Amino acid sequence: MATQREVADYFGVDERTIRNWQKIPGFPVSKGRGGYCYQSISRWLVACNTTLKSGVSERSSEHDDATEKELEMAEKRLKIRKSEVDIAHKEFDLQVKEKKFAPIELITRTLELVSVSMASNLEALLPKLKKAWPDIPPDAVETIQKVVATSRNEVANIEPDLTSYEASDLVGSSEGAEPS
Repeated sequence: MATQREVADYFGVDERTIRNWQKIPGFPVSKGRGGYCYQSISRWLVACNTTLKSGVSERSSEHDDATEKELEMAEKRLKIRKSEVDIAHKEFDLQVKEKKFAPIELITRTLELVSVSMASNLEALLPKLKKAWPDIPPDAVETIQKVVATSRNEVANIEPDLTSYEASDLVGSSEGAEPS
């Protein structure tokens, strides 16, 4: 799926040409922003070219050859793009299998466990200090309590930064997810 500009670049024409093509009956309709399909447009161009060839016999063979070459190039670019997407999917699947990626739910749960563990260790710190140092100054106890409270609050507020993830990354299953 591509935007109007990407389609124009792909076929080597202006965006205005794409807008003019949209007015011709049968042109594939965009499915929202970035919703043009290269393959559908290529088929439409071939169909239009075939219709024009059968209806108009006066066209020069040079123009026909240029159009055919343009269509062949568009199809080659489409095949290359499909290959690139397939390679990207395979690389992503490999990274998932190598455990370089993990579902956000798993990461979040792990962070929760770490924060609970750290909080209980911090709670146990002051009694252990009092036992090891019975005449600990009250100022030191107060300072330690403040540091423990601050640390617990900071650890409790740690969450993964989801701004750099795609919507498909936030799903618990790694199957069907696309690389970013």
